[in-house]
Amino acid sequence: METMASNTAKYESKSIKRKKDKENIDPETQTPTNIPSTLSDSPQVEDIATMMKDLSKEVNLLFSNYAKTLSERSTVDSLHVREFDKILEEARSLEIQIRQKKENLRNHLSMIAKTLQR
Repeated sequence: METMASNTAKYESKSIKRKKDKENIDPETQTPTNIPSTLSDSPQVEDIATMMKDLSKEVNLLFSNYAKTLSERSTVDSLHVREFDKILEEARSLEIQIRQKKENLRNHLSMIAKTLQR
């Protein structure tokens, strides 16, 4: 029985709250009278706007730093590519020189072998 009484009391208190909420609504505009008409006048909205501006500045600063880092990394990468190209050119030059020396040595040894066969 106590449960039914408490449930009835809860239901009645909810219906009273609904009636009060309905009384607070302006019939002409159909908006609650206790809520400000413009949200921009609210201090919370101004705090949120300020916070959003600060966050926007921080995000822009982070993006700027990220872009700067990427630019620096790109510069370093291009320098590494140039250095690698120089090393590759030197390696090719050395390969050509070694092949020429190998060919010269082969020719020299074949001349020695011909001389010894006579």
